[in-house]
Amino acid sequence: MKAINWDLNDLYKGFDETFKNDLAKLDNLVQEMAAHLTSEVKDDVKYIEEALKFDEKITVLGRTIGSFASLTSSTDVSNNEALGYLSKLSQIYRGLTKPSVVFSRYLTTVNLDELATKSELINKYLYNLKKDQDGAKHLLSEAEESLYAKLSELSSRSWSQIQTLATSNMMIEINGEEKTFSDVRNMAYDNDQKLRKLAYEKELEAYEKVDDYVALALTNIKREVNTMNELRGYESALEKTLDQSNMKKETLDAMISAMKDFRPQFANYLKAKSKYLGHKGSLPWYDMFAPVGNLNKTYTYDEAKSLVFNAFTSFSPKLGNFAQKTFDKNWIDVYPKKGKRGGAFCSNQPQIGQSRILLNFTGALDNVSTLAHELGHAYHGEIISDNAPLHWSYSMPLAETASIFCEAIMNDYLLSGVKDDSEKLSILEMGLQGDTQVIIDILSRFLFESKVFESANRPISKHEMKTWMLEAQKEAYQDGLDHQNLHPYMWLVKGHYYSAGLNFYNFPYAFGLLFGKGLYAQYLKDKEAFIKNYDKLLKLTTMADAEDVALSMGIDITEKSFWVDSLKMIEQNIDQVIDLFKKLN
Repeated sequence: MKAINWDLNDLYKGFDETFKNDLAKLDNLVQEMAAHLTSEVKDDVKYIEEALKFDEKITVLGRTIGSFASLTSSTDVSNNEALGYLSKLSQIYRGLTKPSVVFSRYLTTVNLDELATKSELINKYLYNLKKDQDGAKHLLSEAEESLYAKLSELSSRSWSQIQTLATSNMMIEINGEEKTFSDVRNMAYDNDQKLRKLAYEKELEAYEKVDDYVALALTNIKREVNTMNELRGYESALEKTLDQSNMKKETLDAMISAMKDFRPQFANYLKAKSKYLGHKGSLPWYDMFAPVGNLNKTYTYDEAKSLVFNAFTSFSPKLGNFAQKTFDKNWIDVYPKKGKRGGAFCSNQPQIGQSRILLNFTGALDNVSTLAHELGHAYHGEIISDNAPLHWSYSMPLAETASIFCEAIMNDYLLSGVKDDSEKLSILEMGLQGDTQVIIDILSRFLFESKVFESANRPISKHEMKTWMLEAQKEAYQDGLDHQNLHPYMWLVKGHYYSAGLNFYNFPYAFGLLFGKGLYAQYLKDKEAFIKNYDKLLKLTTMADAEDVALSMGIDITEKSFWVDSLKMIEQNIDQVIDLFKKLN
């Protein structure tokens, strides 16, 4: 299998003179912006406009530099040069910590709506400025913020590296062969039940070698978050996350309530799958991703690309052509390898009108769906690249909108060409596996993280973490899974837990799935009208609250009924899959 590595040359050709010169240029820009932000304000409009112009330049250059170092590190987690430059970048940005506090506090003294009438630039970024203005109430003093920015690099950011290093460099012996962490995780999709069970057992066994210090890392990250949130006047980590997510708590409460209501339906699906696979009682964890039906083939990467291109083109030629462009221009790093981080992600690079996608492709049908998912993120990046630089970042919940939508397109395309019940079961059930992860497993992760934050005023042992994870899985999956065969180490697997700046990075996936399902229902009702408005919605995700983005399509996400309607679409698939299980068993 020939390696297919992404091409980063459009960012930099290496950590060469061009890279170093740009890093020095960024350092100068940061210093100039810092001097401006702390200077005497003589004219409100000119002062804010100049700050925004500096911010735009720093956003463009900083994203390019940071992305190159980060992307290099993600395929070689032990690359000390990349890690060193990421550390240097953090040091440079720290120069804005104190001045940014000064600027945010200044914003509380002015009428932004009035200033926006006098300046096109201020009006363009009014949403950003108001968010900054509102966030000022949670800032510490300039000296305290500056000190924390320095210390966090030695604390939470360093602790987060432990989980990455522990999993990315982990080698696990399976049947006499050394396998990467990602390879072993992907065996959960293998056709051989004995191999699935063995991989599950070996995976859990491998975690025992690293669980002490990874648990310590997670504890210290969450304790730091709690300490800082208390100092800043947040009631909880969740309150801060909702602020960052540009989303109301009533929206989250409505969604979580709907998810809990549908747990029995998902449990019924899992028990039906268990029976289909020959188990007595509930489904063991190691068979949750077992392929079913007759579509047992694995896919070459070329076959996966062809399927995605055809599926996307069935939605719109624009989307299909975009996917082809990513393949042709080598934006994707495809296969697992030692030192490469696990999972998959997309990194948007709107400053050059591109994206980069990391996969760990092994040929399973699920990998095809993952490719479609990450290309959805890349398409989202393509659309927002036309936005102004300070409108290049979308909030966590809205980040999953395009990716989930593209998964739905992919699944519908696969189903459209299938007449055989056994093949239909394979495709429907694969989609349901993903839905179960994003609704039920995400619910378990949300419950677990809530418990950790409640207790993170003291050291938390690995035994407590394992116990809480099992309790969360039992509460979320109910009797759908065999309680003797769960996964007590899911807290160690998921890198999302290990960021002090991004907490509760779990519910945004559920939001993305259910919001995407609701959008897809609108698409099916009136395809032409939807396609005209879809790109506009994606552009809006970087400059409006989640509720306002949804209202642009006539959706009220604060109402539980919206989430229930989206879950009912999944329930239809559950009913179909259970019927096919019975028919084919």
